[in-house]
Amino acid sequence: MKKISKCICCCIALAGLVLTSCNDMLETKNFTDMTPSNFFKTESDIDASILGLYLPCTTNWGFTDKGVGYYQTGLFCADIKSTYTSAMVTTDIIKTYSSNPYEEFIVGPSTVVSGKQGGILDTYNLMRFVARATDIINQINNCSAGTENVRNRYIAEAKTLRAYYMYTLLDWFGPVNVKLDPVTLMDNTVEPRPDELTYVKYILQDLEDAINTQAFPNKYNDDAGNWGRMSKAIAYAVRMKTYMHQKDWANSKADALELMNMGFEIISNYEDVFNLDRTAEHIWSVPSNTASDNYYITELLPADFKRGYNHENWSYIRGTENDYQPGWQIFCMRWDFYDTFEDCDKRKATILCKYDTNEGKTKDRNSGMVGALPLKYTDTQFKHAGIQKAFPVIRYAEVLLSYAEAENELNGPTQNAQNAIQPILTRANVTIPATAIANKEAFRDYLLEERGRELHCEGQRRQDLIRHGVYIERAKKRGNDAQDYQVLFPIPQKVIIEANGIIEQNPGYTN
Repeated sequence: MKKISKCICCCIALAGLVLTSCNDMLETKNFTDMTPSNFFKTESDIDASILGLYLPCTTNWGFTDKGVGYYQTGLFCADIKSTYTSAMVTTDIIKTYSSNPYEEFIVGPSTVVSGKQGGILDTYNLMRFVARATDIINQINNCSAGTENVRNRYIAEAKTLRAYYMYTLLDWFGPVNVKLDPVTLMDNTVEPRPDELTYVKYILQDLEDAINTQAFPNKYNDDAGNWGRMSKAIAYAVRMKTYMHQKDWANSKADALELMNMGFEIISNYEDVFNLDRTAEHIWSVPSNTASDNYYITELLPADFKRGYNHENWSYIRGTENDYQPGWQIFCMRWDFYDTFEDCDKRKATILCKYDTNEGKTKDRNSGMVGALPLKYTDTQFKHAGIQKAFPVIRYAEVLLSYAEAENELNGPTQNAQNAIQPILTRANVTIPATAIANKEAFRDYLLEERGRELHCEGQRRQDLIRHGVYIERAKKRGNDAQDYQVLFPIPQKVIIEANGIIEQNPGYTN
């Protein structure tokens, strides 16, 4: 199998291999220029097409979708226009330094950020990659390249990635009219959106197929070249997340248990989760290297930043005393959330609560510091705008927290639920308060806040707040005129116009 730790970071160059000939969002002709007769003749041909499906999975700024001439921000880019950051700033953890429509809950079908439609259109554009996966799966099924096991492995990989894209679309927009039948790929007839139950079945079927594929590897943690590719563990994790989204506690608990028996574990040092690759805690991380940097730190640090300090006065500087790199001050952590960490919590050590400016002044929460700075990646003390640190999309800590939540919803704060999260708490040097296990409701509330402290700035918080029914409530408490329907984002205006009334806008939004 072609190595992915470099390939996935360079796969922008493969964009031309998955061309579309249309300009409109809803046209679906010619999703690729590959056919069994002219392309899939070897395993390398299949591998190249699969790598093209990973294009949205980058920490870099993004890529040009050459088939439509559209520049798309990467899913895991820290830029404010990305899916990851746009969703993150709608929560109680992160805020921006300047006015932002996502943070203020004033997003509409035509909202632009920094001159581009950004999050809404970029996320909706995953529809194209779902359709391309459908095309590629069909072509693999109809070719004779490689052995049957090889073909099955690639199909499982494509289905897992397709399921993750469909899950992301569900999270943002609700069910959408994805193309999953290769027979209809050439048909430009616009189909209405399916109901949620039908759509979720699409996701679950792909993941079940992948999990039941014998040739699909369990994980790639011991394989540096292929780390970042879809695996059976990722399929289980995406299915667990889908069940959590649907509040299907029994099935989410079952998938968490499967993952708890696959050799993953909580590593001893919280900082190493972000500073080291391929640890026993990583289930799916998006690799980063010099060809595809991770700009999280640059987006985080203030423009006048020289040296920062945590609550224990450990200092952080990117570069040297005379040659240092500040940032672009796009987002920071809200002080209210920072205050939920106990001083004994070792995770708090990765967050800066004051800093020295390039003018020799010191700023903290009482003297001009807008919010705390959740570094996450602490091993980055060198002068460089980007860092070569992988983005952890799904890690084992989320699995244990999800198991505990599902178990609590089924049976209350049982010892099994408490035991599941104990490795996380032990590493963080904190304990479960006695009040948190008084009843199911108390433990539910505790787990939500503990998920926030453990998984902050990893793209989980919006889904967690929505699942717990407090997303809009907390937005209102921050002073936003948020409405209940805003648990979903609007379908892009362009799509609604081109569908000519067939695709319905999400309730509450006007075009």
